[in-house]
Amino acid sequence: MTRPRAFTNGRIYALDPATGAYRRHRELVVQGAQIAALGEDLCGAGVERIDLAGKTLLPAFADSHIHLTDTGWFLGERSLDGLASYAQFERRVRALAGGATIFAGQYDDAHWSDGREADAQPLEAAFPHRLAMLVRIDAHSCIVNRKTLAWLDLPPGLEGIERDAAGVPTGRLFLEANWRAQTAFMAALPEHERRAAERRALEEALRRGALHLHVQLVGFESRESFAAEMEAMGAVARAIAPELAGKIHWKLCTMDVAIAADLGLPYVGGDVFLDGSIGSRTAAVGEPYLESGGYGKLFHSDAEVAAYLRAAEGRGISAGVHAIGDRALAQAIAAIEAALGGRPSQRTRHFIEHAEMLSPEQIARCALLGIHLSMQPQFDALWGGDGSMYERRLGRTRKRAMNRLASIVRSGIVAAGGDDSPVCRLAPLEGMEACLTHHEPAERLDAEQALTLYTYNAARLGHAELRTGRLAPGQAADLVILDRDPLAERSFAAAQVLETWGDGRCLYDRA
Repeated sequence: MTRPRAFTNGRIYALDPATGAYRRHRELVVQGAQIAALGEDLCGAGVERIDLAGKTLLPAFADSHIHLTDTGWFLGERSLDGLASYAQFERRVRALAGGATIFAGQYDDAHWSDGREADAQPLEAAFPHRLAMLVRIDAHSCIVNRKTLAWLDLPPGLEGIERDAAGVPTGRLFLEANWRAQTAFMAALPEHERRAAERRALEEALRRGALHLHVQLVGFESRESFAAEMEAMGAVARAIAPELAGKIHWKLCTMDVAIAADLGLPYVGGDVFLDGSIGSRTAAVGEPYLESGGYGKLFHSDAEVAAYLRAAEGRGISAGVHAIGDRALAQAIAAIEAALGGRPSQRTRHFIEHAEMLSPEQIARCALLGIHLSMQPQFDALWGGDGSMYERRLGRTRKRAMNRLASIVRSGIVAAGGDDSPVCRLAPLEGMEACLTHHEPAERLDAEQALTLYTYNAARLGHAELRTGRLAPGQAADLVILDRDPLAERSFAAAQVLETWGDGRCLYDRA
C-alpha cells in the first residue's frame, strides 16, 4: 500500500452538497488515488507531510464544454483574438505563416471600433494560391478565399453561402456551408498536427487547473469514427499522464443515440445544434436582429428533436442539445418535456448547452423537469456590457436578460460552468470571476456558487459526482492548489494555479 500523504497548514475547502456551503479545514489526507480524511491534527507516524504554507486547496476544476483540437490549434500565432479594427485584422492575416494551408481563427469583429466586419479580401490579397480559412470566434461562420471555395466544391444552392448583389460568393460562409467547410478543413489536417494540437490543449488545461474536460466531438458520423477519435485523443492524454485520460467526458455530437449506447456512455449530444450563435446572427430568436432584420434559424424540426429526446430517454441516456436563441430554447424544452411526460426523469439528466436567452418562464420549466444547463459565464464578460455585441445585435432590453446565472441557480437548476474553448479562453478561474462580475448585478453569483459551477455541478453533469467534484473521503484526490484564497477574497481575478493533481498524483507544477 502506498504511503499516505497529508496536505497541511493550508486553507482547504470542502463542499456540503446538502447546503451548498463550504467548510474550511487545515489538513487533507490522501491514500493512493483517493481522499482518506479531512480535518485537523490528522498526521500520525508514517504520513508524508506536504506543507501548503497557507495556500488554498480546492477540488480540481472542470470545463463542461470544450473543443479540444480547436483549442490547441488556435493557441498562439493562429489566434486572431484581441484585434480592435479591420486594419489590424488585415495586418494579422497578411502576417500568418503556414505551409500549403492557412487555417486561423478567433477573430471577433463585433468588438472592432470601426464598425466594419471581416471579409475575404486580406486572404485573397495575401494567399490567392493557397487553401485558406479564417474561423469566427463563435465558430458559427468562417471566411475562405476563392481557391478554397473551389476546393470545397459546395453545392451552389447550399444554405449559408453569402453572395453579393451580382450573385458572386463573397467568401463568407454560415449555417450548413460553414459546417461543411470547417469539417473538411479539420479532416484535411495531418494526423500528427491534430494530435499535437490536442496535447497543447491538454497541457494548457492542466496549467489552468482544468482536470475534468467535457470534450465535444463534432463532425463525426459513425460509431467507428467516434470510437477511433476517442481512442486517439485518449492516447494523447495518457502520454501526458495516465490519470488524465480518465478525466475526459466524451460528448458525441450526434442524434444517433445508439452510438453512445454501444460505446457505453451515459450521455449523448452536447453540440447537437438546434441553432447557431448571436455573434453570427444564426441563433434562432423570436424578435429580429437589430442590424440585419433576420431571425436566425432552427436547424431541426420539432419532430426531429422530439424523436432524439424520446430515443435517449428510452435507453436511459442523458441527451444534450446546443440552444442559444429563445426559439431554440423553446424547442429544446418542449422536446424534453414531451420525452419525460412533463415530470422529472429518475434515470436521465437531459441538458442544454449555452442557454443564453432563457426567460423566467423557461427557467421555471427547466427546474421542474430537472434539466441540467452547461453555461459559459465568460460570454457575459465578452459580450454583455453596455454597447456590447449583445446590445448591438439584440437591443438593450434583451441584452439585460442574457445568461441569467443567479436566477438559474436560485431556481435549483444544476448549472455547470464551462468556457466553450476556444470561443472563450480555457480558464476556469476567469469563468468564475465572470460569475461574480456579471453586467447585471441581480444575476451575479457569490464566490462559493461560482466555484460549485466549475466543480461539483460539472461532475453532476458528467454523472461523476460519486467519484469526484468535491473534497470528501472516498472521492478521487483531484485537487488544485492556488496561491491565494479566492473564497475569502471574494474574487478569482488574481488567483494563480500552482499545482493540479489527479488521482493523488501531481500532473502540473508551476514551479
